[in-house]
Amino acid sequence: MSLKRNTLWNLLGNGLPLIAAAAFTPYTLRELGNEAFGVLTLIWALIGYFSLFDFGTGRALTYEISKLRSNAQPKLIPAVLKAGLMLTVATGTLGTLIMIVLAPYLAQTWLKISLPLQENAQIAFEIAALGVIPTAVTSGLRGAMEGMERFRASNLNRVFLGFCMFTLPAVAIKLHGPSLWQIALYLAMARLLVVFGGMLQLREYLFIQKSAATVTTADPEYALSHRMRSLMSYGLWVTLSSIISPLMVFGDRFFVSAMVGADQLSIYAIPQEGLMRLLIVPMAICGALLPLFATFSDYRALQESYQQNYKRMAVIMLGLCSVTALIAYPGLSLWLSPDFAKNALPITLILTAGTFLNGIALVPHTFLHAQGQTKKTAQFHLFELVLYIAVLYILAAKFGLIGAALAWTFRVSLDWILLHLAAKQHLKKLPFQDLSIDRTK
Repeated sequence: MSLKRNTLWNLLGNGLPLIAAAAFTPYTLRELGNEAFGVLTLIWALIGYFSLFDFGTGRALTYEISKLRSNAQPKLIPAVLKAGLMLTVATGTLGTLIMIVLAPYLAQTWLKISLPLQENAQIAFEIAALGVIPTAVTSGLRGAMEGMERFRASNLNRVFLGFCMFTLPAVAIKLHGPSLWQIALYLAMARLLVVFGGMLQLREYLFIQKSAATVTTADPEYALSHRMRSLMSYGLWVTLSSIISPLMVFGDRFFVSAMVGADQLSIYAIPQEGLMRLLIVPMAICGALLPLFATFSDYRALQESYQQNYKRMAVIMLGLCSVTALIAYPGLSLWLSPDFAKNALPITLILTAGTFLNGIALVPHTFLHAQGQTKKTAQFHLFELVLYIAVLYILAAKFGLIGAALAWTFRVSLDWILLHLAAKQHLKKLPFQDLSIDRTK
């Protein structure tokens, strides 16, 4: 397993789309205006949030397939993969129906969207709902590829989708004018195209003959149902985390929109969206670490690997966030405008501090999932959500956008503390085995 190579592919997958973001966001913002662009950021957030309707299957597939490969059982992979994709289709359909039901309330009431924009926004939300199914399936396909260490294929798909996310709104505006629903249609079609591409990349597992897929004399249908239950068991707590975590990452956008109006949302959402992109580095590293942590047999090597990667992440995030804080004002001034930079700078600096801790926290979070401790992370997120809502309400009501930024930073600080303590506790409980296995190379 090449941690460096897999991390590099993850970095490219998450980082290259930033070129499109930097190039096309100013044009899209200028053509749509602050309010419509604010709604577009909500569409991005909704599609991303409803990716949770894979019900943890993507992460479960990475875990299960990593285990099968380490135990020399590759012939079971087709059954696991098919079971996982069937789950994502079913759960993605549920997510689509929920989002369609919520669309009128989001557009007409909850988000304080101005009357002339409401109809366009509602249609856009409904079309975005159709993108939930391919989003969920894509998550499953990506999880399977990462479990097989096909980080190159997975990240080529991610690069394509990332470029589409920022370029297609500009293309739609150029061809059709500033119409949110047509932008949403382009985005949904791009996600469907990625699903077809992912299925072709895994065709040797998806379209394999039955005789090759079956490794025992047991009924293949029973094997399929057994695998589905196994994936659901692992994914149950991942799902709870997947529901709660995006609420705490992007939910404040909806809260801010409801309190101060969608016309002010871009001052908060653009710095937040940019800082989330800093997390591509820890996400790239941790995406490669998950299958590594899942297959360690030597406790000493596992402990050393965790500590080494935790310290490395702290140094990396300190460097990234320090540079970001220094260039925030001149960067936003050149990219958008000096007035925007002046209004957004305090929010950006507060969110930068939170991003530093959030990046470090990904290491213990990944470690716990690799060790099957998904219940523990879900419980932490449930506790944090309750506390976060109260703190967000108090601080946002009193300090507005700055209060929302402070509340978010408080929440990620708490998350970092809880996850790191839980990871250290789990390491202490593992039985010591000196097997002299070095899986870090």
